[in-house]
Amino acid sequence: MEKEKVPWWLWPNLLSLDAPLVALAWAWMFSNAWGVVSVPWQIWATLGIAVWIIYALDRIVDARRESNSKLLDARHHFHQRYSKVFFRVIAIGTFLCLYAVLFNLAQTVLQYGLFVILCAAIYFVIALNQSKSEQSGLGKNLVGGLTFSYGASAGIHAYSPVLPFGDMVFSSEVLLFAALCLINMTAIDFWRLKGEDDEDAAAVLNLGTLLVAGFAMYIYISTLKREAFFFNEDYYHEQVFYKPFAVGVLVGSAGLFLLNQARRKFEAEAYRVLVDVAVVAPVFVFWVMVVLDGDPRT
Repeated sequence: MEKEKVPWWLWPNLLSLDAPLVALAWAWMFSNAWGVVSVPWQIWATLGIAVWIIYALDRIVDARRESNSKLLDARHHFHQRYSKVFFRVIAIGTFLCLYAVLFNLAQTVLQYGLFVILCAAIYFVIALNQSKSEQSGLGKNLVGGLTFSYGASAGIHAYSPVLPFGDMVFSSEVLLFAALCLINMTAIDFWRLKGEDDEDAAAVLNLGTLLVAGFAMYIYISTLKREAFFFNEDYYHEQVFYKPFAVGVLVGSAGLFLLNQARRKFEAEAYRVLVDVAVVAPVFVFWVMVVLDGDPRT
C-alpha cells in the first residue's frame, strides 16, 4: 500500500514546530508591550528549543500510553515512529538550553525558568496519572495553557528592569494568552467527541471564547476612557499596546469561536492547524496596528 503524501502545511505540526513558533511570536509581542528592547538572541533560541522539547516529550508520552497504535493521530504516530531520533535531538536541545541559561543569560532567567519548569512538571504529573481511556481534562489543559503562557513570557519579563516577578504571574495579557491556549488545546481534545458529548463540549468552548472576547472588549473600552489599569503608563502608554492587543485577542477568540461552529467541516489535522493559526492571529493583528500607528518603539 502506497504511503499517503503529507501536505506541506502539516509538517510544522508533525515536527512539533508549531508550538515554538507560536511561543516566539507572542514573546515578541510581550517584549514590545513591556518595553524590553534589549533581549539577547540566546533568549529566543532557548525559548524555541525549550518549548519544542516539552511538546515533543508530551507527544511521545501520549503515544506510548496508547496501546492501540491505530488510534493515534498523525502527530503522535510520527513521534512514536521516530522516537529515537526525537530523543537524540531532545538531549542535544536540553544541553544547549542549560548551557545558555547557566553561562549566557542573566541570573534572573534561571529563577523564572525554575518557575516554568515547576509548572511543566505539574503538567506531566497530571498527564501521566490520567486514565488512558479518558479525554484530556480541563485541569490538564489549564495547567498546560498556563505553562505555555508563562514559558513564552518568562524570558522576556526577566530582562525587564522595572517589572517584578509577580506582575508576570498575574498579568492580564499573560493570563489571556493562557486562556486562548486552554481553548486551543480543549478544542483539539473535544473534536473527537460525538453526539450529546459533542454538543456539550461545543457549548463549553463557546462560553470560553465569549468570556475571553468580553474581557478583551473591556480592555479596549478602558483604553478609550483612559482608565486602563493593566500597565503603569510610566512603562508604556495604554494606547500603544492595549488597543492592538485587545483587538488582536478579539480576532483570535472570534476565530476560535467560528472554528468551533464549523469544526465538523474540517479533518482533524486541518482543524488542529487552524486553531493554532487562531492563537497566533493576535500577534499579526498587533503588528499591523502598531505599523499603521507608526510608533517608533516598535
